[in-house]
Amino acid sequence: MFDASTFIREHWVFGGIATSLLWFLAGKQSLSNRKREAALLWEGVAVMIVATMCGWAIAEKEWLGLVFGVAVLVFEVSAIRRVSRTADGRKSAQT
Repeated sequence: MFDASTFIREHWVFGGIATSLLWFLAGKQSLSNRKREAALLWEGVAVMIVATMCGWAIAEKEWLGLVFGVAVLVFEVSAIRRVSRTADGRKSAQT
């Protein structure tokens, strides 16, 4: 029989990544609603969650989880930087 608590305890990396991606998705939704500050807040929380998960993966010696966590971290940070560069480019073009 499936025991959810055992599954979560053994596969916490997936939970951390999923949580981070949900926060990041909330940030993308805020960005599509033209709420840039809120989007950066949501996406910043997502980055903090996955960075904490990576630190915990190191502490628990979950190397494969660390690899996936770093991949998500790089994706999220690069997406935030891309949006920031685009927004900064628009500001300089308007002035």
